[in-house]
Amino acid sequence: MKSEKVFAVLVSIAVLVAFSVRLDYLLAGSIPQYPAAVTLSKVFSTIGNGVFLFLACAAVYVAGMLRGDNYLKSSGKEGVFALLLSSLFVHLLKASFERPRIGKGTGAIDYFLQNPYVFDLTGKYNSFPSGHTAASFAVAYVLARKFPRFSGLFYLTAFLVGISRVYLGSHYPTDVLAAAFLGVASGYLLLAKTQVSEKWITAGVAMLILFVTFFKSGGFLLFDVDEAVFSEAAREMVETGNFITPTYNYEPRYDKPILIYWFMSIAFKLFGTTEFAARFTSGLFGALLSFMTFLFVRNVKGLLPALLATLALVLNIEFFVYSHSAVTDMTLAFFITASLFAFYLGAHHANERWFMWFWVASALAVLTKGVVGLLFPSVIAGGFILLSKRTELIRQILRPSHIGLFLLISAPWFIIQFMVNGWEFFNAFIVKHHIKRYSGVISSHGGPFYYYFLVLLAGFFPWVAMLVPGIYRGLKERLDRESGLYLLCAVWVLFVFVFFSISRTKLPNYIFPLFPAAAILSGLVMAGMVEGARRSKAALLTLLFIAGLFASALLVIPSLGLEMDINYPPKFFFVLAALFATAAALSIAALYRPFSAFMGLSALTLVLIVFLRLYALPPANIYLQKTLFDYSRFARVNLPSNGVLATYEINKPSIAFYARRGVVKADKTNVHRLGEFARSTPLMIITTPSRYKELKDYGFKVLDSRGDYMLLGTENAPHFRPK
Repeated sequence: MKSEKVFAVLVSIAVLVAFSVRLDYLLAGSIPQYPAAVTLSKVFSTIGNGVFLFLACAAVYVAGMLRGDNYLKSSGKEGVFALLLSSLFVHLLKASFERPRIGKGTGAIDYFLQNPYVFDLTGKYNSFPSGHTAASFAVAYVLARKFPRFSGLFYLTAFLVGISRVYLGSHYPTDVLAAAFLGVASGYLLLAKTQVSEKWITAGVAMLILFVTFFKSGGFLLFDVDEAVFSEAAREMVETGNFITPTYNYEPRYDKPILIYWFMSIAFKLFGTTEFAARFTSGLFGALLSFMTFLFVRNVKGLLPALLATLALVLNIEFFVYSHSAVTDMTLAFFITASLFAFYLGAHHANERWFMWFWVASALAVLTKGVVGLLFPSVIAGGFILLSKRTELIRQILRPSHIGLFLLISAPWFIIQFMVNGWEFFNAFIVKHHIKRYSGVISSHGGPFYYYFLVLLAGFFPWVAMLVPGIYRGLKERLDRESGLYLLCAVWVLFVFVFFSISRTKLPNYIFPLFPAAAILSGLVMAGMVEGARRSKAALLTLLFIAGLFASALLVIPSLGLEMDINYPPKFFFVLAALFATAAALSIAALYRPFSAFMGLSALTLVLIVFLRLYALPPANIYLQKTLFDYSRFARVNLPSNGVLATYEINKPSIAFYARRGVVKADKTNVHRLGEFARSTPLMIITTPSRYKELKDYGFKVLDSRGDYMLLGTENAPHFRPK
């Protein structure tokens, strides 16, 4: 009954959020303004101001002092603390989401790229969530608990504050809805009297997860190729209404199954066709993956290992990259992880119901990325069963009803796709993107056998140093049920790592599904050090070596005089070197005060991630994508509906996404088509300067040339004017 109530609450919240999102676009900037309503709204908006609420709570406290009433004093004091707590949460989320205010969205992406910051001081890009509403509900919750007779008045006032912010055009409805939840949560957290430390830790973990997974994810352009092609395919799905066969450039795209496109299409429908919407699915599943990991480890091993494992999962460069990328990896990792968590809970608690969820999550993983969605959970679970000699689990997990449920969820789309597109789908999806991608090198994405060692060293820093002791314990104590989680995660990490190391095609994101297991192993090893049960000096010395190596390399780079496409100033490398040197120092401190050192490493890694997002990513994004974005946006505005946008000898899907139209792809074999188009319709071509000589004979006008790209057009095309 309890789980049914939780499910009902979650569904209700989801419906309310979806309704509010739709209201965003219906009400934003279009609410009729009446003088009396404006005046009244300004009054309630003033009431919701943090200074006013602070003075009101202070007045309650002073009244308690004058009357000698400790109850009044505590009410005022707790109201102030709830106000401050909600303000902290609000400002962290404002910095993370940086949502433009109503009417301020035009040109926001240009501003974000040129002006990196943590907190917006202009007031234009901090709409989500509403600070007035959060503060009002935080204080209302405290006062309602203290004075129940007046709870209706307190909540009505907070509600009207939120309505006033929407009516005055200061916020979207979703800003207010999120703020109301945040304010109530702040008040609840402050007044919690039981298990206070656990509630605070859980709230802190949740806030950190939200901050990291969404930190300025909409503030940079989509990267070619993968991000842009997934986003364009989802945009076309919304435009055409074809929710069965994904298309890119209005031609069938068989690279991945359907689920990721459905999720991204929903995000586009809810939030509009923006960079934030494109990356929302990855951010959402990153947050869900992190919190699920926290809850799972807390259930199995306790609060301390859960805290450390979640910190290790969230605070590394690879997690940040793929929670901010419009690709399948975070969603796939969530479903694979959910299936293996369900398997372990079924084995650990001897509850066969969990095995059903193993198959459900595996089916959704298959619908996200194909065969690996079943292969990884099955092999990892099988390896755990064999190594732990718990063969009695085989019968429980292979129940026909569970397998039937798996097929019921995963098979219909593949059957329909095969019926619609036949062997074309089979050859592209199975043969090319499964068999050939594993056995051969696709799109020049190869690498040496040690490729993923380097990915782990950089992508899972600093927690990578804890992996070997965790894997060793899992394999050594494989028959000890107390070490069962070590064994599962050891098999998980080793299988995914070896599987993709053997593969001929290699990309950093391929091994991301092992990161939850790696984080859990790291968290368990660190928890053992904190509790004094096991002190792994070898792991800390390994961390010292890795951090020292990175720090030394970064110190040397500015003096080498290397020619780089993106010119970062020397101080950029010096700051990074200082961060890695501090990590080296903390590895030594962990020998004496492990918990403080691990919290320090967590804070340091958070600073590293924020620094890279603010000062490393924008210059790279501008160099790689800004010119293409400007050309695509120019073509979108200046090409008529019957005009043609073409590319010559380049493959950049972001052009189609930002131009909002299909693109004619030309190369040496069909270059004559461009001449034919030019004679009959307005034409623009995006190419590279090195290819211009191959097009000179067709008489195209150079509209603009910048860096690696050039924009050409027919004689009557307007000259490019950058915004």
